[in-house]
Parts: sequence; C-alpha cells; structure tokens
Amino acid sequence: MAHGRLVAGIALLFAVAGSAAAQPGGFAPVPPGPLPYAPVPGAQPFVPPGVPGIVPTAFADDHPPMRDLGKLGDIVPPPDKHHGGGHGNGHGEHEIDGFMTPFLPHHGGWYVGAEFLLMRPRNTDLDFVVRSSVPGLSTNGPIESLKYGLGTGLRIEGGYRFGEGKWESAFAYTYFNGSGDASAFAGPNSVLLPTITRPGLTDRATSAIVNADLDYNLFDILMARRVHVDEHFAIRWIGGFRLTEIKQTFNAFYDGADARRAAVNTRSSFEGFGPIVGGEAVLVGWNGLHLYGRATGGLVTGRNTNRLIETNDNGGTTYTNTRYDVRKVVPMGSLALGGGWQYKSISIRAGYEVTHWQGIFERPRFVDDVSRGKVVTRPANLTLEGLFIQVGLSF
Repeated sequence: MAHGRLVAGIALLFAVAGSAAAQPGGFAPVPPGPLPYAPVPGAQPFVPPGVPGIVPTAFADDHPPMRDLGKLGDIVPPPDKHHGGGHGNGHGEHEIDGFMTPFLPHHGGWYVGAEFLLMRPRNTDLDFVVRSSVPGLSTNGPIESLKYGLGTGLRIEGGYRFGEGKWESAFAYTYFNGSGDASAFAGPNSVLLPTITRPGLTDRATSAIVNADLDYNLFDILMARRVHVDEHFAIRWIGGFRLTEIKQTFNAFYDGADARRAAVNTRSSFEGFGPIVGGEAVLVGWNGLHLYGRATGGLVTGRNTNRLIETNDNGGTTYTNTRYDVRKVVPMGSLALGGGWQYKSISIRAGYEVTHWQGIFERPRFVDDVSRGKVVTRPANLTLEGLFIQVGLSF
C-alpha cells in the first residue's frame, strides 16, 4: 500500500511540472488590476524576472505629470538691457552707469562744487559826455559811455543728498568784481558836454575821466530734486530763495571850460530777497563726455539806494548832495550752456553764461537849469556774461 502511495505522488509531481513548462518563462501571467499588496513607501516596484513590460498600475498612477521646462522663463528675470556697470537702486528703476553718477548718484551724502567766472558786466546807464564838434547851441556828436572790462568771480555750492540721492538741500554763494574806466578829450573846434551834471552849472568841459566798480554778492538757499530720465539724460530741478547785495560806484571827473576839477560821484546798491526756480540737465555720451545746461529765474524784492554828489572848484563848491531810495521788485534770469566730462564722483565742465537783472539801479538826474527840483530817474539794467569753469565732487 505504501508502494502505491509513492507512485501516485510521483505521478502528481510530473503533472504539475509539465503544466508549468507549458507556460512562457515558467510563470503564470499576472492578472490585470491592482496588486493584492500595498507598496512600501520609497521602495522600488517589484517586476518579476523574465516578464518584461509588466509594471504595477498602483505605482504608475501615483506619479505626477512632468513639469514643462519651457515655462522657466516666467520665473527667471530677463537679462539687463542697459549698458554699464551700475549698482541699481533696488526699486525697479534703471541702473545708473558710472558716467552718470556724478550728476545722479545712487546714494546719499555730501557734495561740493566750485566755479571760476570770467565775465564782463554791462550797464545801460554809464554815459558821461557828448563829444560835440560844432560850436554854439547845437549838439552834434556821439554819446560816450563807460564799458566794463573783464572781471573775475567765484561760485561755490555745497549740500547734502538724502536717501538715495534724489533730494538734496544746498547753500550757494556767488562773488564777482568788475571795474572799468574811460576818458574823453576835446579836440580842435570841439567841446565835451557832460551828461550827468546839473544843467546850467557845469555844461562844458575839455576833458573827462570816469571809472566804475561793481561788487556782486549772491546767497542762495536751495532744495533740489534729481530725476533719472534714461541712461543718458538726467534733470535737476531747483527751487529756493536768493539774498542779494549788489553795489556799483560810478565817478566822473571833468576839467576845462566850465569845469574846474569838477566831480560827480554816484553810489548805487540793491539789497533784496526773493524766490528763484530753475533746473540743470546733462546729456551724457561716450565715456562721460556730456552736454550741460542750466537756467534759473526769479523775482527779488528789495531796496535800491542811489546817492548823488556833484562838486566843482576841486570840491570847494557843492552843487548836488542828494539820495534817492526806492523799494522795487527786480526780475532776474540766468542761462548757461556748455559741456564737460564726468565719472563716478567727479565732474568737470565749462561753458558760457549770461545773467540779467532788469532795472536793478535807478539813479536820479536833474533836467532843468532853472527849476532846481526837476529830476527824473531812469532804471538801469545789469548784465553779466562770460565763461565759467566748474568742478564738482561727490562723497
């Protein structure tokens, strides 16, 4: 009986082995659907050897879709399209190139500037004689006037820039001194007719010598705002107040005929205070070379004092000793154009400047030889024009 059981077991074993050998790879196919076991987190899925292409669907369905790498442009900032090695200001504005920073710094701090002025003053009320070539009562000849020579001056400005350098407060001082002299002599059959003496007293002379001196002082308290238009152009808007102290002397000396070392001495001054506005601009090109412009204007209200003394006989006889004072508003304007070079913290510029004061002085003139109180006043304009050389430094 035991022998029979052994034969039956061997027959069953050969039947199972034959059935397995009939399957490809020696394993039965895996039925579709999820695996009857849960995957271990972090473990690689099990793929039976010899059965290619079989991946458990439980692992295949859990993977998220691949991110489209073509959308990285949305999170990567575009390249800087502006030239130079500026430092930027951290607020999305244009980066400031090193050749712009002297005019448009990207940080606060102190700054100072100085200008040398070489200018010629011009005044419209400096006539002193008529050179008449015909004797008698007729007046036939040119009117001689004094013309100033070239004078020198200095303008300095210092201030502090706040925050990122956009706003600033400053103080500026301008000093200029000019002078001039002239002379006239009567030739044969001619005579000099003084224009600034009292009529009926010193009416004729054979020689005349005149001189003038101008002392010019300006004190400015300023607030400014710097605007970066683009990488080549910037503007500085200016506003503030100006205190002025401008003095002029004009002396004439006559001799011959009616004049016996006669003299006319005038002293005019204007002291005022008022608002001013203006702006500066730079247009920067290659390697910091740039064009520069500046314009200011204002209304200054103050007191104009004019003193007049006329003598004859070498000062022994006084014909006139009077003074005319008036309060007035004087319009003024200034325009400067030039160019230069700037880089990082230094700027050097030069150009031409014109400054005009409308009706700043008002000297009295006597016009009647009978009525001693007949007097007129004629407002005189003052203009300064010439060259400026400017050096600026930022800290």
